[in-house]
Amino acid sequence: MSVKPCRFAMLQFDSQQDSMKNYNRPEWRAFRSEVIRLHDGVCNRCQRGPDDGVTLQVHHNIYLPKRLPWQYPYEACEALCKGCHAQEHGKIMPQTGWEHFGDYDDLGGLDGECELCGTAIRYVFPVYHSKWGTMEVGEVCCDHLTSSDYATNQMRHAKRRSRFVFSNRWSAGKSGSPSIVQKGVALSIVPDGTNYKIRMNGTIGKLQFGSVLEAKMKAFDLIDSGAAHAYFLKRKLRSDRQRHRHDQQ
Repeated sequence: MSVKPCRFAMLQFDSQQDSMKNYNRPEWRAFRSEVIRLHDGVCNRCQRGPDDGVTLQVHHNIYLPKRLPWQYPYEACEALCKGCHAQEHGKIMPQTGWEHFGDYDDLGGLDGECELCGTAIRYVFPVYHSKWGTMEVGEVCCDHLTSSDYATNQMRHAKRRSRFVFSNRWSAGKSGSPSIVQKGVALSIVPDGTNYKIRMNGTIGKLQFGSVLEAKMKAFDLIDSGAAHAYFLKRKLRSDRQRHRHDQQ
């Protein structure tokens, strides 16, 4: 017994066939040639052309209903090689346009695997591409995909913070609390019930931490980022203004 294809499937197939026929029309070939000429005969992404052994195609950057492929404005199209065109449509993994998001994860050992190169990794960086989705990669692949030094800088920060947290410069202050002077800031970690707080230049912060280690790490971030110095500068300026107003009264 033969099975007849459903009407919807036939209509869909006919539509695809008609669409493909449009790209064999002389109007399309002329439009395609003009778009490629306007892009100097090279791919708008990788700058390669026929002399480099690549085939150039035309990509429509927007969709305009009821318009034939050659009825688009030239500025709505770009010349792309087959590889970059495939990346644009998510058929192969894009090599550019990736973004990092969120914080990296420290697995504590080489227990992870980079989803790009397969290397065993300890630090996992999430990256995202609108046409591909998310991946978890290592430091080197993160910087390669995002064309940045984000992962490298994060690792440098982590190493500096580790040296600070475990530095032998820490000593027991007058109250017995861990104390240190970092970039001109007198810092100590003081107990608050079962938790801990950060004291900087005599001022105790509001945040509570479950361990001395967590408090030390947060304190380093505040000092290293400049947030602590900005806070004390703001306090000094406010105090100076108040003193000035008092002197003028």
